[in-house]
Amino acid sequence: MVVIRLARHGRHKYPTYRIVAADKRRAATGKFLAILGSYNPHTKEIKLNKEEISKYLDNGAQASDRVLRLLNNEKIELPKWAKTHDRNKKPKRAEEEKEENATAEVASDAAEAAEVKAEEIKAEAGTAKEEAVQEEAAESTEEVAKAVEETNKDQQ
Repeated sequence: MVVIRLARHGRHKYPTYRIVAADKRRAATGKFLAILGSYNPHTKEIKLNKEEISKYLDNGAQASDRVLRLLNNEKIELPKWAKTHDRNKKPKRAEEEKEENATAEVASDAAEAAEVKAEEIKAEAGTAKEEAVQEEAAESTEEVAKAVEETNKDQQ
């Protein structure tokens, strides 16, 4: 398989890169099929042979991620299958944690709603109990009042 990638070139501690078409099995700085351009990361200078690059891409050559970004910057039309990795994308663990946090928030909202409802039910039950206690107290006071009247009648 043919790949389009960067091959390091240049002097010691000052690398420049060639954009080359090479066999995937070869070493990164080894034998290559063609030089398609050059890239100097220090000056951001890019020289490309656009016709040859498009020819290789049309024939199925796979471009490395960095080369795809350089080609995008130079407004070279890429095949639909050529995609770069999204560096801003969070790792899967972070996405899973985000989903777990969202479900935890939903669960906590549901728990709060249940607590509010339980308090309302307790308040209703409390008022019902209070009414029952008041009725019992009223009945007992009526009984006491009758007993007092009876004792008053007996004493007279």
